[in-house]
Amino acid sequence: MFMRKHTYLRVSLTEKCNFRCLYCMPEEGIPLKPNDQMLTDAEILRLVHLFARHGVDKIRLTGGEPTIRKNIVKIVEQIASVEGIKDIGMTTNGLVLHRMLPDFLDTLDKRKFALLTRRDGFDKVWRSINTAINYLPKVKLNVVVMNGKNEKEVVDFIALTKDKNLDIRFIEFMPFGGNHFERDQFYSYRDMLMSILEKYGDDVVKITDSPNDTTKAYKIKRFQGQFGFITSMSDHFCNTCNRLRITADGHLKVCLHGNTEVNLRDKLRAGDTDDVLSDIIQAAVNRKKAKHAGFRYGRSQEYAKPSNDLDRRIKIPTKLTHVDSNGNARQVDVSDKSPTIRIAIAKGTIALTPEVSQQITNNCIKKGDVLTVAKIASIIGAKQVPNIIPLCHSIHLDFIDTVFKHDINNHLLHATSTVKCFEKTGVEMEAITAVSIALLTVYDMCKAITQNMVIRDIRLVHKSGGKTTFNAT
Repeated sequence: MFMRKHTYLRVSLTEKCNFRCLYCMPEEGIPLKPNDQMLTDAEILRLVHLFARHGVDKIRLTGGEPTIRKNIVKIVEQIASVEGIKDIGMTTNGLVLHRMLPDFLDTLDKRKFALLTRRDGFDKVWRSINTAINYLPKVKLNVVVMNGKNEKEVVDFIALTKDKNLDIRFIEFMPFGGNHFERDQFYSYRDMLMSILEKYGDDVVKITDSPNDTTKAYKIKRFQGQFGFITSMSDHFCNTCNRLRITADGHLKVCLHGNTEVNLRDKLRAGDTDDVLSDIIQAAVNRKKAKHAGFRYGRSQEYAKPSNDLDRRIKIPTKLTHVDSNGNARQVDVSDKSPTIRIAIAKGTIALTPEVSQQITNNCIKKGDVLTVAKIASIIGAKQVPNIIPLCHSIHLDFIDTVFKHDINNHLLHATSTVKCFEKTGVEMEAITAVSIALLTVYDMCKAITQNMVIRDIRLVHKSGGKTTFNAT
C-alpha cells in the first residue's frame, strides 16, 4: 500500500519489564494480561513462518523486556532457522542477560539512569554493552532524549563513538499510554544536532541512509562509530515505513501510532488456515494509512513533515525566489508557511600579524577586550539584518552566539556564529552577518597596530528547519 513493501516484523515477547522508564510506562507498572492470553512459542513461530512466506526477512524481538521471556534462546534459534529470515535483532535494556544483545541505555550518568528507569542497573547494562561490542559486528544504542532530563548528555554519547563501533540512535520523546507525556519534555532532533554541531563543527558528516531507515545518520570524522536521529515527532518517516508489529497477546498493528489492531491469536487458536490468516493480514496492511497523525508537541511546536531524509528527498529549486515573473525584486511571501525551529551556522577567519595575535592573546589591545566586544557586536549585527538587507524579513531571534578559536601558531582567528529562531523563514543571513561583523570588529579594534589583516572564508556551514537541510562539505 502506498508503494511500501513490508519486510520488517517486530514481535513483542512479553508485556513485562524490569525497568520503569519515565518515557515508557507509569511507575506503578501496567495491568498485565493473563498468561493464557499471551502467544505461545509455537504460535510465535507459526506467525514468523507465515510472514516470511510473504516477504518479511527481518525480525526484531521486543517487549516489555524480551529477555524476561522463558526459552528466549530457543525462540531466537527457531526464528533463525526459518527460511527467508536474514536478520534477527532484539531491543533489550541489557539488565538480565549479559550474553544477549544489549542495545538500550538512556544516560551516562548513574544517578540519571536510576531516575529515568526508576531502577538501579547502570553497571550491569554498561557491562552488557561492552560485551556486545566485543562479540557482535553491529550494536545499536537507543537513547530517548527528554528536555530537562538528559538532553545535555547528547555530546557525551557522541564521544562514545570515537573509540567504539557503536551506532547511537537518539529518539525523540513521544507520547505512549501511561508515560505522562508533557509538551515541555519534548526535545527536537534539530536541538540535538545543534549541540553536536557546536562541539564538532565541520567534522560532522551526513551518511547516506538506506531506503527504509528510520534514522537520519551521521558520524564524526575519524570516529569509529556513528550516530543518528529517530524523528517520529518532528519529521516522520511514514512514507518509507516497512514495519508491522505483533503484540505479546497476538494482535497485529500495522502502525505504531494507530489505534486499531487485528486479533491473530484467536484466529490461530480457532484453527484457521494460513491462507485465511494471510487474507486477514493483507486486508489489515491495505488499510494502513499513508502516515500517522501529524504531531504538534514539544516546546518548539514543530510540525511533522512527510519525509525520511530532507537532504535526499527535497528537490532544490533552480529559480531565484526573490524575483517575480517580470524579473523585478520582491520579498518572498511566507504568510502560509508553518513556523519551525530554524538554525544557521556561519564561519569566517581573520589572518592576523604575529604582533596582533600576541596582543589579543595577552588581552592588551588599547581599545579593550577584542573578543568580548566582537561577540557583542556580532549579536547586534544579526539583529540589524532586516534593516540593512532590503528583502530580509523582520523576525524574532531566540538565540545568537559567536565563539572564537585562536590559532596562535598560524596567527589565525576563527569565528563561528550560530543563530536560532522559531519562525517561518530561515536565519542564514543573520548568521553570516553575525560572523562578518565579529571579524570586522576585530579588524577595527586592531587596525591601530597594523592594517595588514585579511578577512576571509566567510561562509554558511549549516542550516536546518526549512525545506532543505544544508551542511557544508
